[in-house]
Amino acid sequence: MSPQRVILNLRTGQVILARASVRAGFFSRLIGLQFRSRLGAQEGMIFLCARPGRLTAAVHTLGFRFAIGVVWLDAELKVVDKKLALPGRFAHVPKAAAMYYLEANPAILDLTRIGDQLRIDEVNP
Repeated sequence: MSPQRVILNLRTGQVILARASVRAGFFSRLIGLQFRSRLGAQEGMIFLCARPGRLTAAVHTLGFRFAIGVVWLDAELKVVDKKLALPGRFAHVPKAAAMYYLEANPAILDLTRIGDQLRIDEVNP
């Protein structure tokens, strides 16, 4: 399991995710939060794309039991798009190229704006 991360919004100084795990690779991205039955308000995942792009950062919610908030970030961790992703949808594609995306509780959408700069810190055990 990857170390937990904390994600901060530098515009507001607010923690937007207190417990986020990092995922990379095709299968990790394919599964994501798919088999979870619930998700805490401060819990989520950070996904690293193989390269920046719109299609490479697309997400699905097939098999999901609940809606999620998706926040897409560029290589500098700046928010380029965000969306409420309802369950059972084949593809959610960002409006701009992204290198990372966050899947979390929909409350994350109220904690970010397009253009916000985020910071990811490792949690000390």
